[in-house]
Parts: sequence; C-alpha cells; structure tokens
Amino acid sequence: MAGTARRRRGKRMPSLARFFTKQLLLFTALAFLIVVVDFFLYTVIAFHESNENFDDGTPALVIRAVDGALALGEEGWTLGEAGAAELDAHRPLAVLVDGEGAVAWSHGAPDDVPASFTPNELAMAAHYANIADYPAFFWNRDDGLLAVGFPKGTYWHMGLTFPASTVRMVPFYLLLVFAVDLGILFTVYAVSRRRTQRAVGPIADALDALSEGRAAELRLKGDLREIGDQITEASGIIEQKDAARANWIRGVSHDIRTPLSMILGYADALAADGRVPEDARAQAALIRAQGLKIKDLVTDLNTASQLDYDMQPLKLERIGLPRLLRTVVAGHMNAGLDELHPIGLDVDEDAAEAVVLGDERLITRAVENAIANARLHNESGCNVAVRLAVREGAQAPEAGRGATGGFAAIRVADDGAGASPEELAALEARLARARTSRSAAGSYGEEHGLGLVLVDRIARAHGGSLVLKGEPGRGFAVEVLLPLA
Repeated sequence: MAGTARRRRGKRMPSLARFFTKQLLLFTALAFLIVVVDFFLYTVIAFHESNENFDDGTPALVIRAVDGALALGEEGWTLGEAGAAELDAHRPLAVLVDGEGAVAWSHGAPDDVPASFTPNELAMAAHYANIADYPAFFWNRDDGLLAVGFPKGTYWHMGLTFPASTVRMVPFYLLLVFAVDLGILFTVYAVSRRRTQRAVGPIADALDALSEGRAAELRLKGDLREIGDQITEASGIIEQKDAARANWIRGVSHDIRTPLSMILGYADALAADGRVPEDARAQAALIRAQGLKIKDLVTDLNTASQLDYDMQPLKLERIGLPRLLRTVVAGHMNAGLDELHPIGLDVDEDAAEAVVLGDERLITRAVENAIANARLHNESGCNVAVRLAVREGAQAPEAGRGATGGFAAIRVADDGAGASPEELAALEARLARARTSRSAAGSYGEEHGLGLVLVDRIARAHGGSLVLKGEPGRGFAVEVLLPLA
C-alpha cells in the first residue's frame, strides 16, 4: 500500500508540475503574442500616418513644389500654379531670402516674420527649423534661401546627434536587452515553478492521506491557506463518517453472531437427527446452508472494515502456503458441504515449500471466498480444485516487489457453468471500480456481494494481484498471485 501511495504521489507531482509549467508557458506565449500584436499595430499606425502626413502635403513636397514654381521675371517674382496650389492647400507662409539677408519674395507671411535676416539669425532659424515660432523648412536656391513655414503647432522638430561608435553598437545593445529579458523571464519561471511545487507538495500529501483513509491536517499560509483549511475540514468529516460506519458494522456483526450461532447449531442438530422427518431435516439443512452464507457475509464485512476504515497494519508473518491450503480445504470437507461440491487440493512439487510474508487470517479469507464463489455460482454442483504453484519471474500489476523472487499462484477452479466473455468483462469492470474506490465495503450493493472484491483487495494489500478466467460451460478459475518471501 505504501509503495502504491508513493507511486501515485510520484505521478501526481509531475502532473501538477506540468500543469503549472503549462500556465507559465502560456504566460510566455501571451507575452510574445503581445509583442507581435504591438509590432503589427505599430506597422498599421505607421502606414496610416504615412498616408495621412508623409505622402501628399509633406513639407518636402510643398517646398519642392514652391521652388519649382517660383521664378524671377521682368515683372519680378512670380509663382506658378502648382506652387500656388500647394500654398493654398496647406496655408503655409513662404519667404525667399536673398544673399544680403533681405526678404526678396514672400507669400502669406504674417507681420511677426522679419523683413530681413542677419547671417546669425538665418543660421539659428535653419538649426532650430523655426521662423518666428513657425515650424520652417529650408531649400537652398542659386538666388537665395527659400523657407516655408507651417502654422504653429503643426510640426515638432527634434535634432539628435549620436557618436558613430554608438550607432554601430545599437545591434549589440538590442541583443543584450533581448538576452536580459529572456534571463528575467526564465528566472521568474524557475522561481515560480519551485514555489508552486513547494506549495502544492503538502496538498498532494494530504490528498494521498485522504485516499488511503488517513487523517489529513494542513496548516498552509498565504493564498493557499483557505484550501488547506477546507482539506482539513473535509478530512475531519470523512474520518467521522468512516468511524461511524466502522462502528456500525462492528455492532451489527456482533449482534448477529450470537443468534446466528444458535440458529446454525439447532439447524445442524435437526439435520443430523434421524428421529426428525426427512423433509424437516432437508429444511434444517437449507437453513444451515443459508446461515453459513450469512456468516460468510458477516466475516467479509468485518474484514472489509479492517482494510478500509481501521487501516490497521497487516500482521505480517512467514506463512507456509501448503499448510494453510490444507487447513482451508479440510475445513470445507469437514463442514459437510461436499456432496454437490467435492473439493481437492494439488500442490506442485516446486511449491511444496512455498512461503509468503503476509497476514494469515486475510489470506485464509481470500482462499475461502474463492472456494465459496465456486459453490455460490454452481448450486447444481461442480468439482472444485485448489492448486498451488510457483511462477518464477511473474509480475503482478500492482506488486511492490521485483519479479526476481517469483510469485506463489493459488488457483481455485471449478468445472461448472463458467462465465461468458460479457460476464467476465463486467466482473473485471466491477473489480476495477472497486480498486479506485476507497471502500471495499461500499461495493456490497453490487451483484455477487463482497467475495471476489475482497479477494482482490487482500491480494493487492500483499503486493499481489487477482486473475480471473472462465468460459461458458467450461468452468471458472480464480488465481491469486502473492510474492514469495
């Protein structure tokens, strides 16, 4: 049982780790998706702004159009239609400053624009792209300097100067930032995963304890404190219910045992009394047979109660299986039930010294239940054969020991009605449900009582397993595999 619990906990912890790993990977993927979406939005916004502000009507296009349309003729400066159209469309001011610094031509220039500029003023205006607080753009001509100024607040000019060595290092800096970001993300992931495993570990242990019927008490801190309190409360409720159920089973078993013994005694006496009429003796024998079934059921309930609720450790000792089987078979023969169900025992030569480490009372109960199962499902009669063999290197599905020691195979077979593939599959399914259920006693409501369910649970409690075989009309076999000591 402890080995099974460790394997189950070992499976649960990686499962929890995988769950939280997936959550962290999902967070990483989400962060990457945000970066991709941001880049896409940047591209869309850049394309939109390019269409709106950097195709038609940009300062470069306007000033080029004005430059191409502005000419000096006999009647003075004239502006062609293309240049005039651009100025009218965007309403900028335009001035042409000659080599002496005087404004030789202007268009739409407000009063706060100077009529002349000193070399220093022109240099400052060109450097800051500003004429009287109007964003200005300049174009050098053979006959002077053309400046086009746009309304205040329409453009923002920023002049940046970087060393060439800094520009060359930009790719390296970008890679460095990317590597640092990855390092931070991995560190956060590793720390979060470790903290999560530490936080979930006690919860997994508590769940294992609950699944094994043991009390679980959690005293967690932080965000998981409420979950720990709920598990502790649930453990207390389950423990109370289990104690009440176990006490009820013990009480009922105790109350039934005394009157049942009296019934069996009187029925046995009547069945054996030659002075009693034949039909009355037959009825007494029937009463005795049914009373023995009730006695077996009471024994099964007590055994299930020990395995499920009391969780008492197995009373392990070295058991010689040939001796145990001879005792069980002799007990059935002496019980007088062999007229319709003759029973025999066969011990293989290599199994004559077979010894297992187990609880003798429980293993005896498992063998008796297997024999009782043959009688129960063959009321018209059948031969029952009990055989003990050794399986070298056999491996039980839930065995907690290696295969090198081998297994003792206790086989109880009959030549009765057998079982169809559908019936065998249904029985296997029921055993599978009982294995996942915490309580074997809780399986009693299903067909066939507790018999084979209890055999299966006893075998697994000893690190062994149960194998069922049967064919319609060709009998049914129950084989219990137990690790050799």
